[in-house]
Amino acid sequence: MDYEIESNTLRKAQLVQLEILIEFDRICKINNLSYQLFAGTLLGAIRHKGFIPWDDDIDVAMVRSDYEKLLDICKNDLKTDYFLQNYSTDPNFFRQFSRMRKDNTKYIQKGYKDIDMHHGIFIDIFPLDNVKPNSIVENIRCKILLILSRLNTIRNKGVSPKSNIFKRVIGILIKSSNILIHKSVHDKIETKIMKIFNDKDTGYLNHLTNGTTKVRFERFLMKEEDFHDIIDWEFESLKFPIPKNYDNHLKNMYGDYMKLPPKEKQKPHHGIIELIVD
Repeated sequence: MDYEIESNTLRKAQLVQLEILIEFDRICKINNLSYQLFAGTLLGAIRHKGFIPWDDDIDVAMVRSDYEKLLDICKNDLKTDYFLQNYSTDPNFFRQFSRMRKDNTKYIQKGYKDIDMHHGIFIDIFPLDNVKPNSIVENIRCKILLILSRLNTIRNKGVSPKSNIFKRVIGILIKSSNILIHKSVHDKIETKIMKIFNDKDTGYLNHLTNGTTKVRFERFLMKEEDFHDIIDWEFESLKFPIPKNYDNHLKNMYGDYMKLPPKEKQKPHHGIIELIVD
């Protein structure tokens, strides 16, 4: 059962996330790194000029080349109290993107509690890679990435005790596979597959880091020129970059994005079981 978050506690967490975004923005500006608000955070900026009231995270995206520069820069230039988490800096973190976290806070998601890693309040930082839509090789790559992503998730989170015996046995075998293929090797292979088209001018970008189904691939697909054509937009009374062609992006991701979802869906979606702001 998810932790019931009081609205004032969620708002405090959002303000911590805004602090993290400000630090991320500072790092990007002084190092000439390009990024933009992404996914639900972009939707919040357009529809609410800030957070979606029930949203529990911030999403930003940047092209892979700038993302890799960020990883290097944050080794030395990140302010005290912040931590850039990825599989290199926090070996038990099993995602292929990064999270910038705030020390001395706690944001524990369902299925993550027993993983020995940094659990501070965070923002998500997604690298975007070159893709070849509607090609056979892209379809094969996406299927491979989806399998690898699910294997990595099961390896770290395990399988629900409520799963049938077959799934639980498979889960045990996958978790024990760390003996044969170490997680660090798995992570590097997955990243290398994501980057295979980055030296080619494909004209398109996508977010591949959670594994991607056909529907997900189509939702997050964007023209490369749209990523670089940005404007500043209000978010929580501050200005942050968004794609100039935001209308097309949001329609692609959410359909009629100005329409609020049903009341029962207006709730945090990260499965939070523990949240400590200060």
